Amino acid sequence: MSLLEVGERVDWSSAKTSMMQNALVPIIDVDVVALALVYRVSGERRKPAVLGAQRARDPLRFDLLTGAASSCVGWTYAEVEAEASYVQVVALDVLPPFVRSPEYEAALRGVQADAVSEQGHRHYGDAHRDRVMRHLSTGPSLRLDLVVGEAVLRRPVGGALVMADQLLRLAALTELPGVRVRLVPDDVGAFAGMTSFTLLSFREGEFEDVVYLDTLHGGTWLEAERERRPYAETFERLVTVALPTERTISRLIEAAQLLKDNAD
Repeated sequence: MSLLEVGERVDWSSAKTSMMQNALVPIIDVDVVALALVYRVSGERRKPAVLGAQRARDPLRFDLLTGAASSCVGWTYAEVEAEASYVQVVALDVLPPFVRSPEYEAALRGVQADAVSEQGHRHYGDAHRDRVMRHLSTGPSLRLDLVVGEAVLRRPVGGALVMADQLLRLAALTELPGVRVRLVPDDVGAFAGMTSFTLLSFREGEFEDVVYLDTLHGGTWLEAERERRPYAETFERLVTVALPTERTISRLIEAAQLLKDNAD
């Protein structure tokens, strides 16, 4: 069925169905039941999906009430990242919090003021950023692989000079022992239908790998191996087509200089 046909049967817009498919809005258990009836999904197959939707509202409380093992994804992103030993990031729209300059961060917060004030998961303070940088500088306690889409370089968040400074800071980060930054050119065409995401791995065996999708309405965690696998595979594919580190650094510096020239 088309999105329009589905929307007509459940009495909501095709836009809502599309947003649900792309993880742009939370899916509640009532939505799951409605879609299951439209697609004639059996009760046996529907049950885990309904439970998953219920858990997504409040993972920690759901686990406590049902007796399931407590999960790291009941925490904020900053808390989970503090336990990670390897962070792999694909940044297609804006840079992740731990590499942002204060001016870049302030510009983003100015645009997202309402969402930031209402969504605790988006609060990423200077203390968190300093801790990450400290771990990356000392190594090998934390490794960071960052894949950046070329479009990020052309988006002057905070203005040309702020963005130029941000790109130079990003280039300087590559000198840290635990950091690798790679740029994926536009002409690769690998970003169709993709979204930014973070894959976190842990030193201790207590936690499995987890994928984090950051959206304005709230962060989405993917825990199941079958859900994580496409993101891990996508990250590996992007790394193979990305520019090498030396060329990436060169492009970052070139883009920063261009922004400065245009500002003048």
